[in-house]
Amino acid sequence: MRYQMAVVSGLSMIPTLAPGERLLFRLDGPIVLGDIVVFKRANQFDVKRVLRIEADGIFVQGDNDLVSTDSRTYGLIPHNDVLGAVTYRVWPKPGRIKQG
Repeated sequence: MRYQMAVVSGLSMIPTLAPGERLLFRLDGPIVLGDIVVFKRANQFDVKRVLRIEADGIFVQGDNDLVSTDSRTYGLIPHNDVLGAVTYRVWPKPGRIKQG
């Protein structure tokens, strides 16, 4: 498997992930319900949890739904814009990320 690193920004994934945390995500493999994924949106990268998988894309939502801007606002994320599923936290507390 190939991996890439991402850095969390914003408060949308609290309490699971906090701003500044470094994550590894896999660039291959399936995306399943409950995965935390990294995806492209509006010329930036974002990190959210997969709640639905449809033919046209995935529906994502932040774990801190009171402050999260997610698929409830911008709709489905096209499958081609999904970079991969988060698997490990590298910093500050290294370890496997618990999926939904």
